[in-house]
Amino acid sequence: MMGLIVSEVYDALIEAGASPDTAKAAAGAVPPAENMPTKEEMARLEGQMATKEDLARLEGQMATKEDLARLEGQMATKEELARLEGQMATKEDLARLEGQIARLEGQMATKEDLATLERRLAKVEANTATKEDLVRLEIATKENFSRLDRQIAVLRFAVFSFGPAILALLVKLTFFP
Repeated sequence: MMGLIVSEVYDALIEAGASPDTAKAAAGAVPPAENMPTKEEMARLEGQMATKEDLARLEGQMATKEDLARLEGQMATKEELARLEGQMATKEDLARLEGQIARLEGQMATKEDLATLERRLAKVEANTATKEDLVRLEIATKENFSRLDRQIAVLRFAVFSFGPAILALLVKLTFFP
């Protein structure tokens, strides 16, 4: 069965001398006017179509086979990706590290702790002897030991020189009053 025929085309073909069957077949091949686009629709479609310049610009932006080969050479293989995947941290690893960081943050000194430590260090520094203090102390200590050595020498001399006489005097006083 044939589709709709355009009666104007059919009439024109009959008038031109075509047989009714040929005119009917030709008029059935022509689409009805309401199915044809208007000039405005054609202009809009034409505006949406790419021009030769558009195609040339796109062609200039397209990758060549050499570009693709170079990129392919830079791509990682499945084995390399598998090796990298084996070296990557898992969600569990990250969670464990976050827990360790949180624990360390809890152990970190606060500003107050540091201020207290600074005060204690200042006290220690105030009570710490300087080199000059130590040198003076060493000199004083040497003088004291020297004086002590002299006094011990005097006592030894006295004990060895006068010891027997003092011992005899003590014995007499104790036993012969």
